[in-house]
Amino acid sequence: MTRLLSFMAHPDDSEILVGGTLFHLKSLGWEIGIATMTAGDCGSATCSREEISIIRLHEARDAAAYLGACYSCARLNDVEVFANAENLRLVVEVMRGFDPDAVITHSPVDYMIDHEETSRLVRAAAFAIAIPLYETRSVPAAPPARATPALYYADPVEGTDTMGNRVFPHFYVDIAHQMESKREMLSRHKSQRDWLREHHGVDEYLDRITGWAEQYGRECGVRYAEGFRQHLGHAYPHEALIQSALPPFIRARL
Repeated sequence: MTRLLSFMAHPDDSEILVGGTLFHLKSLGWEIGIATMTAGDCGSATCSREEISIIRLHEARDAAAYLGACYSCARLNDVEVFANAENLRLVVEVMRGFDPDAVITHSPVDYMIDHEETSRLVRAAAFAIAIPLYETRSVPAAPPARATPALYYADPVEGTDTMGNRVFPHFYVDIAHQMESKREMLSRHKSQRDWLREHHGVDEYLDRITGWAEQYGRECGVRYAEGFRQHLGHAYPHEALIQSALPPFIRARL
C-alpha cells in the first residue's frame, strides 16, 4: 500500500490545495495522512487561542476522517512556523510516525511565511527521516523511515508568487469528479467557514476554492484541477509516484 502524507501549515490547507487529489489516491487504495504545523490557534476573532485550537483540531480530525485519513499536528504556533533545528525535530518525528512513500507540502514561495517555512521544514525533514543517526527528542522515538519519500509541492494560494506572477505547475490533476467531496471535506472546518461567511456575506470559504480549481482547469482543458510540482533535486526520488498512479487524470498545460 502506497503511503502519502500531506503536510501543510494549518488545518484546512490540505483540503484547499490538494483535497481532490487526495480523494483520487484514496480511491486507488493509497493510505493517506494529513499533518499540520499548527492547530490554527490564531484562527478566530472571538475565541481564545486555547479555545480555537481545540475547535480546529476537532474539525481537522473530522475532515480527515471524512476522507478516510489519519491526522497529526506538530503543535507549533500560527505566525511562528520557522525552519530551525528544534522545529525540524518535531516535523521529523511526525513524518517518521507515518513513514510516507510520498509527501505533499506548500509551494516554496507562497503568500505567507508560515507556508514558506513549512515548505522548508518538510523538505528538510523528508531528507532527514531516513538518516539513522538523526535523533529526535521524543521518548520513545519513532524509528528511521524506510527511505527518502518523493516530494511534491502544491500550487501556492491563488497560484501566484509574492509578486503576483503565476507559478505554473509541472502537471495538473483533473478533479472534476472529486470537487464535491473536496468541498464537503473543507466544509467540516465550520469555524473558518462561518467566520468568513459572517464577514463577507457569502460562502467565500467554498466559493474561493471552487474558483481557483476552475482557473487551473481552464489552464489544462478540464472543469476543475489542482496543480503540482515535484522536487527533483539530487538525492530526492525522481520516480513519478502520483503521475504514474493517475495517468487518465494527469493534464498538461494548454
